[in-house]
Amino acid sequence: MKKIGSFFYHVFLIFALLGVLFVPFSFRYLDFQNQITRFLFEDLILFIGSYFEKISISNPEITSDSTTLYLLFLLLFVLAFAFRTFISFFDFWKINKNLILNTIQIVLLYYLACIMLKYGFDKIFKAQFYLPEPNILYTPLGMLDKDILFWSTMGTSYRYNLFMGLMEVIPALMLFYNRTRILGLFILFGVLINVVSINFGFDISVKLYSLFLLLICFLLLVPSLKKLAQFFILNKPSLLSPFKGSDLIFSKSKRFILKAILLLFIFMECLFPYIQKGNFNDDNSPRNPLHGAYEVVKIEEMKTAKSTLNLHLKRIFIHRNDYLIFQYADDAMEDFYLETNSPNELTLKNYNGQKIKLEYKYSKDLKRLELYSSELGLKIHSKSLPWKKLPLLQPLFHWTVDEIH
Repeated sequence: MKKIGSFFYHVFLIFALLGVLFVPFSFRYLDFQNQITRFLFEDLILFIGSYFEKISISNPEITSDSTTLYLLFLLLFVLAFAFRTFISFFDFWKINKNLILNTIQIVLLYYLACIMLKYGFDKIFKAQFYLPEPNILYTPLGMLDKDILFWSTMGTSYRYNLFMGLMEVIPALMLFYNRTRILGLFILFGVLINVVSINFGFDISVKLYSLFLLLICFLLLVPSLKKLAQFFILNKPSLLSPFKGSDLIFSKSKRFILKAILLLFIFMECLFPYIQKGNFNDDNSPRNPLHGAYEVVKIEEMKTAKSTLNLHLKRIFIHRNDYLIFQYADDAMEDFYLETNSPNELTLKNYNGQKIKLEYKYSKDLKRLELYSSELGLKIHSKSLPWKKLPLLQPLFHWTVDEIH
């Protein structure tokens, strides 16, 4: 029974290593990873998808929680199982098994630290849970999806983002030192359980990847579980063993150089973009000059009007990512990609590639925006709404309920 348990532990370690190598992640300086994965696995994944009628693949790209990502994980597990079975017949494995397993653990450890630091600093600098956009703030609560609702709620609190970020950054930093490594993993395991619960509870499309990170954390804790149980449950003193994979391969000086290179990469990946921009709070990032919410006051139709646009407009929003969004009387939304051609001309492009040119006038003093299209024969008058003054965005805090009015 013990041999079977060890066998599957080895399989999962190899599976996790393959996941580190081939599961696409949005690294800033390792963008070739996705290309390698597509080259090696995309055709096979599409073949499997076409072979089974119940498997539906709408997009061949391997993205978060896509069918292709599920199939990729399945393939990696099959490969890990086959590799572990195959290599057991060789003396090389029997002689170097502990060295190989310890080295895999070290790779998983640094990978987990890098990912958690990246997510943690993204929270600290408000890049993950950013300030809700005006179109979200003016959408009725019941019309929001749960993931957008959670994302937007988190984005309203800088202090909670800071707390969540530190709860990921501090234990991730602890993984770099032998003395604090197990404690860091123990804390991260609790953090990742919470992350997985949020992703499932609010239908956020990072379920599979967050489970993968939780698996890595658990696998790294497995060798210490017995001693942790003795300490926490039986109140017995226990001595935890550090990972020694790199100790057996490299000398102390080479380990120092390798660790420095890894830390430099992690620093470049997690912190350099913020240092480069000089902005450590996304709430203060520059926006489009027209960014905001506008209430439609009047729509003028020319005699030559040939608009197919719904004229029951209620509001207009300019999104930070260069989108113009119309909100209609029934609160339905329609968005267009926005291109600024000149100081007084815009181009809207829909998802079919059709373009509409608009002239605009914006008065900062009067807080008015006028949009005119000779092509559609329309002129839209709107006034700026004080969206930043909405109660949700106010830094309110009350020690007692008596302070709430």
